[in-house]
Amino acid sequence: RKFNMRRLLIWGVILMSSFSIGSAGKHKFSWKYWKYCEDVPKKTVPGNKCDRPCFPYSPPRTCVFNFKLEVLKSDADGRRADGRVRSVLAYNKQIPGPPIVICEGDELVVNFKNNINGNMTNMDGSSEFTTLHFHGIREKTRPWSDGVPFVSQCPITPEGQNHQNNHNPFPFPYGFNTNVDGAPAGTYWYHSHVGAQRTNGAYGALIIKEKGNYAIVEENIIDDANNTLVLQEWYESSTNQVPVSLLINGNGRIGALMNTGDDEQITAHLTGKGTCFCLTKNKHFDPVNFTTKYTEFHVKQPGYQYRFRIIGAISQNLPLRLSIENHTFTAIAMDSLNIQPVTDLTDLWLAAGERYDILVKTTEEQDQPCLAYKIKVIGFTDQPDNKCPLCTIAWLKYPNQYIDHTYVTDSACTGFHLPPPLRTLNPVPNKYAAWKNRIKYPNWKNPSTTGDIFIADLREPKSKSKSTITNLANTQYIEFDGNITFNGLRMSYPRVPFLLQYPANKADRCGSECKGHPPKTKCTTKNPANCSATDYRPCQHVVKEPLAPDWWVEIVLVNNNEGAAAHPIHQHGGWYWVVGEGQYGHNINSKFIRHQDKIHNITRNFINPPAKDTIQVPPRGYVIIRTKLDNAGTWIFHCHINYHVTIGMAMVLQIGEPKDWYTGPLHRNINVPCKTPPPPPGGGPTTINWFYGMENAERCVTPGTEVTFNWVTDGHNVNRLLTEADYDFCHVKNTIPHVGDC
Repeated sequence: RKFNMRRLLIWGVILMSSFSIGSAGKHKFSWKYWKYCEDVPKKTVPGNKCDRPCFPYSPPRTCVFNFKLEVLKSDADGRRADGRVRSVLAYNKQIPGPPIVICEGDELVVNFKNNINGNMTNMDGSSEFTTLHFHGIREKTRPWSDGVPFVSQCPITPEGQNHQNNHNPFPFPYGFNTNVDGAPAGTYWYHSHVGAQRTNGAYGALIIKEKGNYAIVEENIIDDANNTLVLQEWYESSTNQVPVSLLINGNGRIGALMNTGDDEQITAHLTGKGTCFCLTKNKHFDPVNFTTKYTEFHVKQPGYQYRFRIIGAISQNLPLRLSIENHTFTAIAMDSLNIQPVTDLTDLWLAAGERYDILVKTTEEQDQPCLAYKIKVIGFTDQPDNKCPLCTIAWLKYPNQYIDHTYVTDSACTGFHLPPPLRTLNPVPNKYAAWKNRIKYPNWKNPSTTGDIFIADLREPKSKSKSTITNLANTQYIEFDGNITFNGLRMSYPRVPFLLQYPANKADRCGSECKGHPPKTKCTTKNPANCSATDYRPCQHVVKEPLAPDWWVEIVLVNNNEGAAAHPIHQHGGWYWVVGEGQYGHNINSKFIRHQDKIHNITRNFINPPAKDTIQVPPRGYVIIRTKLDNAGTWIFHCHINYHVTIGMAMVLQIGEPKDWYTGPLHRNINVPCKTPPPPPGGGPTTINWFYGMENAERCVTPGTEVTFNWVTDGHNVNRLLTEADYDFCHVKNTIPHVGDC
């Protein structure tokens, strides 16, 4: 009774606050969402008490975690990474951050503090400010908790500064309610959404366990959230973006040789074109005294199936392939949601942001002592030729096996190349021949059929069929090109976050605005004078859709040229359903795809299409997705290659109007500019991202500071001049079109 009275008082305060905001003309309360906030009382407990058996009758809990992000060195247990000591960003002093494991029905609260001290600079120049994003969570009643700076909130300033600088609550109460916020059981993760911070360690696993897990024991399945693999590539330093190792749950090693590279090689890696780095002697290598070890997983009940959750916490364009020695496995879920099981797989690929749940069929216990099995993870810095590998392992140990603690992968990744025949799920879609010869649905249901299985040929369980998915509000075409943009528009951000604008400030917006309730929606395209698709100048790219819960928007993603990255496109605010995918043996564009669609050469599947929140779009190809228009808010839609989103390969999908969404504790920030200015796509304090048509860029640095120019395209108009006379007379030897300026 005491708890209920307190809860009633809290809701009364919220209700009065909501009405007072509306009366001030800043924001209106929407009664239609009041019902989503109703829930049963929960006992509040520390977060580490929430990883428990999730029985159907177990009472739900409010799970409270306290997170602090700070700059440290990789010199202590829990964050040693590959054994080299370098600057890192760590939640609660560990990499990955503490795993968040809760049950269906629980509520999550993460009291977040920023303790970044400014002594570390990331590759893109971002340093002190941060946010926290729960990747895959819809945040249906809490769009203010999505954690995207200048979209849903102002960035969080360091704890040592005045925490009111950006008008945020302190500590910031991130979280969600699994019952009402669109967070079904599944595999998620969390990470910073500022600059390159997640590249340097600011990420961790988020697991929501199904209620009723006790029942699957009868099916000989072991489901333990500890059997989670978080995969990431690791770099030379926070400012030197040469990938030198791979980490599984923050653990890895480097052998006698390691990658090194020059500026051109780093740029090729960041832009997604791929490159082979040079090898140099690893001065930190000591074959006798390792400071790190590979992650270990233990099979305590041989013969059972073990559920493993795989999280692609990958930063740049470096998809990773996972396989397990002498084992096959079954994929049962991707990006948190179940799929029709794909059995007898030999290997699985993940790109940045993707997740898969697999069941590994373990063998009977070994009679004689032998070496534990290796879970092998490999990626290639030269795509699509699969050259220049990086690799690592985790151990899968049975009761009668031992681990070789002296083992370290070599630079050639000896033993990582899988023998045919293979049965591969989600290969990097950068080979037309592989797409053309893929195993289509339902042929992959035959376990003896070998080859590649792509996302469009997967299916949801029949019980999850979307009966309204053919209710189409409108179709949007988003084309990628070599300049790493959406439709030639490079995303910039407003000083007042999109979610906190009332009414919306459209002065600097570009993109598509759709008005009217479906089926009478009409869309118009706007490109302001400073936002021309011919020169790639920045603008606030927004696709505005009506709030129409029984209707869907279709987005056709077109990746138009050979040699481009298979951009992993991530949508905040919920899943999309993949209804089409295709690839060609020649370059394409949106005009070509529209024509092919018009003459019915492009098909769509509406029978149990698979759900994703991140998908690789094939070069010279397309993906067709449909998103339900039922989640009001402003949701960023972006490439999950870190460098690509920082230089503007993003847009905002706005669903509904400001009166339709809830701003929670940020209600006092309506129309209040952030004290921190939004980062320009041109780069940070010591970095300039150079692209044709960019606005003038100025950097003020102290003498001796290194300034990095990242060439977004092959050509550039910055030239090295050897003498003052060369400058005075503009002696430039540069024949690339659109370049040559002194």
